[in-house]
Amino acid sequence: MPKPTIRSAQLISPFGVGSLCEFDGQSFFVRGTGSWAKGNNLEKIEVGSLTDWLRPRQLRKPTGSVAILRFPHWHFCPECRKMIRWTPEKDREHVRADGSLPKPTCDDRKCKNARLVPMRFVAACDNGHIDEIDWYRWAHRSHEPAEHGACSYQTARLYFEVTGKSGGDFSSMVIRCSCGSSGNLEGIADGPLPQKCRGYQPGEKPSTCVDPENKKNPGAPKPLYMEPRGSSSLHYASVISALDIDGDTERDSWEKLRADALYQNTLQMAAGLVRLQNGETNLAIQTCRLSLEARADEVGINIEDALACFEADLGANQSDTQLAPPADQISQQSILDQEFPVLANPKGQNSRWLITRPENPSSRFGLDGLFERFVRVERLREVRAFRGFQRRNVSERHAMISPSLGRIQPDWLPAMMVLGEGVFLEFSNSAIATWRKNNEREIEQFTQSHLVSAEGLGLPGRMGFNANPTFIMVHSFAHLLLNQLSFDCGYSSTSLRERIYCGTDSEPYAGLLIYTADSDAEGSMGGLSEMGEPERLEDVIYRAVSRSQWCSGDPVCRELDEQGIDGLNRAACHACSLVAETSCTFSNVLLDRVLVSGDGRKNGRGIREPVGYFSRVLQV
Repeated sequence: MPKPTIRSAQLISPFGVGSLCEFDGQSFFVRGTGSWAKGNNLEKIEVGSLTDWLRPRQLRKPTGSVAILRFPHWHFCPECRKMIRWTPEKDREHVRADGSLPKPTCDDRKCKNARLVPMRFVAACDNGHIDEIDWYRWAHRSHEPAEHGACSYQTARLYFEVTGKSGGDFSSMVIRCSCGSSGNLEGIADGPLPQKCRGYQPGEKPSTCVDPENKKNPGAPKPLYMEPRGSSSLHYASVISALDIDGDTERDSWEKLRADALYQNTLQMAAGLVRLQNGETNLAIQTCRLSLEARADEVGINIEDALACFEADLGANQSDTQLAPPADQISQQSILDQEFPVLANPKGQNSRWLITRPENPSSRFGLDGLFERFVRVERLREVRAFRGFQRRNVSERHAMISPSLGRIQPDWLPAMMVLGEGVFLEFSNSAIATWRKNNEREIEQFTQSHLVSAEGLGLPGRMGFNANPTFIMVHSFAHLLLNQLSFDCGYSSTSLRERIYCGTDSEPYAGLLIYTADSDAEGSMGGLSEMGEPERLEDVIYRAVSRSQWCSGDPVCRELDEQGIDGLNRAACHACSLVAETSCTFSNVLLDRVLVSGDGRKNGRGIREPVGYFSRVLQV
């Protein structure tokens, strides 16, 4: 087959480092950044609110190939059901003349080169490791060797068979050994596997994997659990993103100065002076001021911009020898706090990477009392950086794995850039405060347990949101609006993305940005920003809120206390409120459409629902 290809945006999520991706029926593991080719295939990306957080680390976009490895190695033949371990050595043996990868086939003549299929299940631990399931051990787990004769890992021939009984569940799947031993897969998903974690990542050296929760046997490895090969729980990417809200004048002038060779020489001399002064920069700046004035005049920028660039670069140089700050300590919420006032600016913005056109909502459907303003975002630039991943869950108890997969961390993180458009809605703080005060008891009953659970799992810090009822309402409305916009403006739902702005209870603010999330042609069709015109957007909001009143899963969906991942949703399911994983930045949790359109009546379980924030829209 030709080299597997995916869009560069997918290398951040969902096919980032440590994930499994499938091409033409084959499964591959994306290796760590320490294994990626270095050189011109990594394009530098800068955006102020991210690069300032990450210094001295950089953001780089892959423009060429990255390292992958076939995984799992265990395959089976769909004809004879024989299991074959297709290792990297076999790939090298069968590589084609043009350098393309071979397609694993069965070596039995009767099968006529039937294509091998990767085994459906792999093993993963809470520390982020992934491994093969020990199929030999599974086939022999309930048999004594004496019953079926001598057998070993080296001589055994394994078969993956499906009996067709029990409706195709685990009990109908059997691993059979040539010695006669066999075992079905019943119970494989019920708890830990018989094997223990060896700290394995495909293509990397095994590391230590210790279970700190095992008090009886300190130092014991973590247990492994079965996960389907295509399960989304195998890879939870931790991505931090930022809009380029800076004007282009200062950034462009800095780049002009940095391209000057004499400026770089001055910077190196100043760095030496700072080291002699034990980190003090004042003497170096005063000594180099005349040289900086000359360089600023030469490249055509003012001395203030030159001094600001010099001080920033001098500080970055002094920290080059220090360890880079952990990527998982970058605060997504702090970045959102910086973006909100720019998007909500009543005068709008007109810079190189951000063009906004604010307008006031009309009195139709009473929306002028719910929103401060609608904003057409005609142009935006978003940068997303991949800072690690987790397996099986996103709680703090599950380790965050860096993009280097245990190797020495490079001085850069994988990143990508999106150019697009969007619609921003700024909520009325006074309307939200009134809504929460008038429904205080009901809102607390419907949200408190979910917010406490989210805090216990550490989700607010890791995902970047303030856990309060306002967030759940805005997030739920975002999903409803996103689905409705995909119907009305021609975008596929997977090409749209949400960005939730929500302050704390002591410093409240709320906003919502729906924008194009693709880096291809769908990011620039122009249809989404046009929907920001009040006459059009108000109709879309009315339809979205109206549809949220009823779900085909009701009354079950509406009246459940817990559903979804970790039971963190109430009235939200695939039929009404959930969206594609690429569109939701919060893993489809903390959703409840009752907070949007509830009517305050008692439901079928006798529990009084809160009045939804948008209930007045339905009364007009």
